[in-house]
Amino acid sequence: MQLRKPVTTEMKRIRDRSLWSVLVLAALLLLAAAEPPCSLSASEERIADQTGFEKDILLLVKGEVRGPVHRLTGYDEDGYQIMANGLTVAVPRGRSEQVLRSLREKLKPLKYMAFLVEVNNALKIDKIGIIKGTDQYDILTVMHTNGDEDDVSHDDVNEKLRVWGKRCTFDILGAENDWVEIEFRIMPRDLKDFADDVYDFSPDTVDEGAGSLSALIKEITATKRLMLWWK
Repeated sequence: MQLRKPVTTEMKRIRDRSLWSVLVLAALLLLAAAEPPCSLSASEERIADQTGFEKDILLLVKGEVRGPVHRLTGYDEDGYQIMANGLTVAVPRGRSEQVLRSLREKLKPLKYMAFLVEVNNALKIDKIGIIKGTDQYDILTVMHTNGDEDDVSHDDVNEKLRVWGKRCTFDILGAENDWVEIEFRIMPRDLKDFADDVYDFSPDTVDEGAGSLSALIKEITATKRLMLWWK
């Protein structure tokens, strides 16, 4: 019968050092988790001051997108780009949908709104804008969304969506100077009649997009979304 060898002093030291290393690593991980996930750069501090946004909002947005925060670019009534009172962040296409929904959910109780502002199919990078407020039609105002090339003014776009808002319920998911995308929470009752109205208001949505009224109806039914755009 083989006797069990006693644990030497050196072995005890090795064991104690290993245990100590594990405890130190665990403590460091806990400290890292307790610290803020990011901080604002000097440029982002200036953006907070210029826009009047709470710095906690910038930190929330920056932590969500894992990237820098920039000043939002909007449009004036003449179609010129201007610095708007808002933020913008770039997000890889694969994460943009998830990030947008997460930001909208987190910012809404704080009375801020997130919306898609640019879709870059070439670079596969989308941009999300953030403005202060609770009225989603302010998104159209900041971006001065219009179809001027088709004699559809910014006021026409605003009024048409408000009229539709009485027939159904939707959220404005994104907007730029010449397009707006909405997501239905309650669909229009008569989709054929609604599709006819869409075609009258934004022919390119059908002619250059869905291809036909029946295809547009199928698209809206499947996605619960509608993108209006003008050349």
